[in-house]
Amino acid sequence: MEKTCKTCNHQFEITDEDLAFYERISPVFGGKKYNITAPTLCHDCRQQRRLSFRNERNIYRRKSDLSGKEVVTMYAPESKCLVYDQNEWWGDSFDPLKYGKDFSFDKPFFEQFKELMMAVPRISLINKEPENSEYCNFAFRNKDSYLLFTAWENDGCCYSNRIGKSRDTFDSSNVINCELCYSAVDSENSYNCSFIKNCSNCTDCILGQNLRGCKNCFASFGLANKQYCIGNIQYDKEEYERRIKPFLENLPKAKEDYFNWLKKIPRRYMEATNVENCTGDNIYNSKNAKECYEVKELQDCKFVSNATSLKDCYDINNDDHSELVYECIGSEKNYMHIFNDICWFNSEIAYCSLCFNSKNCFGCIGLKKNEYCILNKQYTKEQYEELVPKIIEHMGGIGRAHGASAQVERESGSASSSEAELKENEWGEFFPMNISLFAYNESMAQDYFPMDKDNVKTRGLRWRDDEEETPKIGYKLPDFAKDAKEDICQQILICESSGKAYKLLPKELNFYKKTNLPLPRKCPNQRHKERMALRNQRKLYDRKCDKCGTPITTTYSPKQPETVYCETCYLETVS
Repeated sequence: MEKTCKTCNHQFEITDEDLAFYERISPVFGGKKYNITAPTLCHDCRQQRRLSFRNERNIYRRKSDLSGKEVVTMYAPESKCLVYDQNEWWGDSFDPLKYGKDFSFDKPFFEQFKELMMAVPRISLINKEPENSEYCNFAFRNKDSYLLFTAWENDGCCYSNRIGKSRDTFDSSNVINCELCYSAVDSENSYNCSFIKNCSNCTDCILGQNLRGCKNCFASFGLANKQYCIGNIQYDKEEYERRIKPFLENLPKAKEDYFNWLKKIPRRYMEATNVENCTGDNIYNSKNAKECYEVKELQDCKFVSNATSLKDCYDINNDDHSELVYECIGSEKNYMHIFNDICWFNSEIAYCSLCFNSKNCFGCIGLKKNEYCILNKQYTKEQYEELVPKIIEHMGGIGRAHGASAQVERESGSASSSEAELKENEWGEFFPMNISLFAYNESMAQDYFPMDKDNVKTRGLRWRDDEEETPKIGYKLPDFAKDAKEDICQQILICESSGKAYKLLPKELNFYKKTNLPLPRKCPNQRHKERMALRNQRKLYDRKCDKCGTPITTTYSPKQPETVYCETCYLETVS
């Protein structure tokens, strides 16, 4: 089935396999299945819509709307939603059911959900069991860490996202079990490595990509179990140490030369390990994962990013350990889960936000261990199963199979055109972007689908202007930490790319001294943006292997300068 995206007007395909999944995930009440209709947006626009509901990296201070005490939060001070401190939100004094409301069949569902969103207090951050790690979000059991996002069980780490079980690691993305690493991307089990990408089990490596089990390698690519290499050339220890000194003395120039050299190296069409029938990039230990990115342990999934241990899931971002989930973001350990935002340990819930350990709920916010609730109002099982189908029909789900019945309705005149439009705009669709509590440029949508202020405003979305005044002149940084004066951590520094002000943390300075790395001349947000740019976009292209001509599906656009090989040719050439 070919469709035209109602947002970007691009053509996209819905396969029979997709339709079978939508039918499988559709809820059943009273023996009748209420089919989730085929998407009206292409998968890129669906992902953009979900990501507009997730703010990871923008942290503010504002007052709790319960106690008045100052809290660290992901919600800007001017945001009109209510915000409670984490302990207050999880405490017994917060009862989400007291905000319950009757469903009105005179208003659209999303309008009623937005009203509930503005009434029910939000949790300030998702930051469970922190130890001296107040400024972390979507985080769990981090110690002595700062500005970690989607992070768990780290110690002494800063300025990183999707990082787990690591120690003294800075400015890294998607890393596991790393220690004393800097600017590591999509890497694991490595020690004292800097500026590495897609590396594992490496020690004392600088500027490396696709390295496995390497030690003391500099500016290298595609090596396995090698030691004392510079630019993939083998040296003995003494010669390596002699040759590497001038590079370390001018590391920025060495980085520039290295990335220019990389452009000449044949690239594997997809970064993947132990996969079967998968497309996308950075996929590990997965089977039948189609158009997926930065994922592990997936089976029979499609359009998934930043996720681990999923089965039978479509259109997911930042989810782990779930099964049968569709169009959700920021969730964990869920089953039969559709159209939800930040919901953990639930089953058979739909159109919910910030719900935990609940089941059989529809259109709810902030629930904890609840069942059979609609818009935060408690019902009996029988009442719930009678009312939810009526709401679905009101939203446009009239038991139809993938939109066909709705078309018949319009043509036969059994539903007015305005009613049909209203229904198609709700059931089977994720929450609309214009009800997100975050400005577009606060959300992760800006990371993957960047827009300028004018375009955001044109689409009827919010934009948040930077209120901070940036000094025109900042402190002059020395090249290396060893030359830094003691007062440097009190000085205002100016990012050489964005012009934004930033500071060095004492623990950050100690890290640079320990690793003998140059001091950063760019602010943390700019460094994050440049790490993101090291990956290809989440978009697939059909092209041919540049060596044998075999058709391949890859994230390398035909317009990119890299030479791209199929799996066979890559292994023959690089390994």
